[in-house]
Amino acid sequence: MRVSTLAAAISAALFTGCALAPAPANEDLVHQALPASTRIPSDWQAATAAGAVANDWLKSLNDPQLSAIVAEAIANNLDLRQAAEKVRAAQQTVVVVGAQFLPQLGATLGARTLNDEGPGGTGDSTAAFASIGWELDVWGRLRAQRASAEAAYEATALDYDHARQSLAATVARTWYLAIEMHQMLALAEQAVILYRKLQALVEDRRRAGKDSDLDVVDVSAKLGSAQSAVEKAREAYGDVRRVLEVLLGRYPAAEIAVAANYVPLPAMPPAGVPVALLERRPDVVAAKRVVLAAFRKTESAQLALYPDFSMSLIGGRASDLLLTLLRLNPWLASAAIGVQVPIYEGGALRAQVEIATAQQAQAVARYGSIVLRAFREVETALTNEQVLAKRMPFETQAARNRDDAVRIATVQYLAGRRDLLWVSNLQTGQLATEADLVKLRGLQQVNRITLLLALGGSFEATPAVTAGALQ
Repeated sequence: MRVSTLAAAISAALFTGCALAPAPANEDLVHQALPASTRIPSDWQAATAAGAVANDWLKSLNDPQLSAIVAEAIANNLDLRQAAEKVRAAQQTVVVVGAQFLPQLGATLGARTLNDEGPGGTGDSTAAFASIGWELDVWGRLRAQRASAEAAYEATALDYDHARQSLAATVARTWYLAIEMHQMLALAEQAVILYRKLQALVEDRRRAGKDSDLDVVDVSAKLGSAQSAVEKAREAYGDVRRVLEVLLGRYPAAEIAVAANYVPLPAMPPAGVPVALLERRPDVVAAKRVVLAAFRKTESAQLALYPDFSMSLIGGRASDLLLTLLRLNPWLASAAIGVQVPIYEGGALRAQVEIATAQQAQAVARYGSIVLRAFREVETALTNEQVLAKRMPFETQAARNRDDAVRIATVQYLAGRRDLLWVSNLQTGQLATEADLVKLRGLQQVNRITLLLALGGSFEATPAVTAGALQ
């Protein structure tokens, strides 16, 4: 075949190949993924501030210590390193699949020396050939494979971005939990001080004949329980600090310094609208890319039922002693076009289509599940923001009232108008209310981080992977 003819055949294959099927539209995909009765509302059911979701939520918390440890976690966390390597592997998979579009070039070289003790002497023979093979993607099967690999890579990159967001949120939540445990330890130590004072008071009154042995034993028992609670709180405080240190890539020695108090939370951030979440949250967009990858994989499996076309070109030169004597050391070249038609393969190709179709349906259902989970997380966090804010003044007032009750009861006890059991029970109630108030503040802090993560805004000013750039 002449070179011009071969070039014409290649050009025809490249420019007349079938186009790939259009990818599922976003609206159609949502309708396929969610039950027919499910409707996405125009606004969140829980009342929230208007406006679009903003990035850089970590800076908005106004906590330099928290910002520093989040940066340390992003730099050193080992789970995040694994996620980054998955992205790199997925990127190279695209290169491997895309290489099928390029001609495959190979070469064969050989040499031989023949020693003849007769009059022939020594003879040499050589061979040098080069070959080019090229599978023509007439129907688009290879293009569908490449598109599937590209979509899978994009999904992995978005998963990595979501892993970074989740790590920042996990570090922030653990930081706030560590502050809570610090305050709970301080409260437990305060309880020991209070019961020691009460024990000393009771012992003095017993010696004066105003209290009984039962009063002394009761206070001593409560002091012992308080001392045990201190050790339990110290253990919990150490545990949460070790968790935080592992997140930062440090050795879990429970030595990290933790703030004693929370930085006041800013106003609740804007939550946008539900439908915007589908294009903003990295894990939701990643699930959509997985659907696209499965769609292209199904398309590739269907196109495998069509004939395959390939081209090959071989050229080179062979020589040996006999050919040299005859002056027949030719340059050889051959070109060919091949067609492989699947006739009978035991149903394997059809089965591959069915497998790919089932995997695509699975990916669509998974996408729907992730979408509903994302909506649930936002609605729950928005609702909790309001509930916790409403509870705070009641719990704060209850703590004040408990303080007053203990103060008044102590005065009455010293005046002989109340017995020790009354004071002791009020003291226990006061400590329990203080603990509830500490936990409530912790819940507010943790829920705010949960809301920020659920809304899909980045903890940085600019996300590491922009979902819009992958559309």
